[in-house]
Amino acid sequence: MTLKLIPVHENHTSELARICYQAFSEFQDCHAVSRDIPSLDAGRLVISHRLNRLDYTGVVATIDDHIVGSNFLLHSDVVAGIGPLTVDPRAQSRGVGRALMKWIIAECDRRSITQVRLFQEAVNTTSLSLYAALGFTWRSSAALMQAYPASADDPSIRPLTLADLAAIESLSCCAYGFSRAKDAAQLLKANFPGFLRERDGRAVGYLIATSFGHGGADTDDDLLALVAHAARNLPSSMARFICPLHRPDLFRRALANRHRIIKVLSYMSLGEFTEPPGAYLPSIQC
Repeated sequence: MTLKLIPVHENHTSELARICYQAFSEFQDCHAVSRDIPSLDAGRLVISHRLNRLDYTGVVATIDDHIVGSNFLLHSDVVAGIGPLTVDPRAQSRGVGRALMKWIIAECDRRSITQVRLFQEAVNTTSLSLYAALGFTWRSSAALMQAYPASADDPSIRPLTLADLAAIESLSCCAYGFSRAKDAAQLLKANFPGFLRERDGRAVGYLIATSFGHGGADTDDDLLALVAHAARNLPSSMARFICPLHRPDLFRRALANRHRIIKVLSYMSLGEFTEPPGAYLPSIQC
C-alpha cells in the first residue's frame, strides 16, 4: 500500500463527491443520525463550492494511485476552518484521515495561521480521538437545529447582499471577536441566501443560511428573529442553524420557539482560542 497526498484538482470532483456522499451517509445511517450530505448531487455541490474558491486549499489522498479521500482548509478570515474531511469507507482504518489532517495542520503552519477550529459529530468517537491526538482541544458542544418558521414576515428583515459586507464585518467582529466578512462575501457570491435585520436605520444582525453559513447580531432576540424569518422564506433543508450549547439562555429560547434538535456536535480548536464574546451562530467549519 502506497499512500500519497496530492493537491486537489477540478478533475477530482466526481470521485471526491462520491466519497463525500458515501462516507457521510454510511456513517450517519449506521448511527441513525441525520445525513449532512443527503445525495450524490449534494456531495458534488459541497466539493465544487470548495474547488471554486481561492480561499480554500484542498488535499487529496491516494492509495496505489486510487483516490480515497480529501480534506479542505478555509483560510478566508483570521480564524481558519477545516473540512469536510472524508475517507472512502473501503479505505478507512488505514491512516488516511490522520494523514489528511496532519497535512492541513502543516499547511496552517506554512501560512502562519494561529487559530483553527472545526465541528465534529459527537457520535463519531474515532474522529474525536484523532483530533484530540493531533492537538485539538474540545471547547464546547453545539446543537444542529431545524428552524421553525415565523408566522409572518418580519418587516425589519430584508435579503442580505454584497453591499452589506461592511455591516457583516462590524457585526461579526462584535459577535465572534474577528471578522467573517471575507467568507460571507464568497458565500453570497455563490448564491447562499442571507438576511439582514435593521433597527432605527442600523444593521443589528445578519444570517447566512444552511450549516455552512453563519450569523452575528447585537442580541439573541435579533438572532432568533433572523432564524425564524429564514425558515419562513427558505426550503426546510436550508433552514438549519448551529446553536452553541454553552449559551444556555439562547438554547432554551430556541427550544421554546419550537426549533428542534437534529444532533449534537463538538466544537474543537487548535492553537490560540478566544471565546466569541457576543450573540453568534457558527458555521459547521468555524
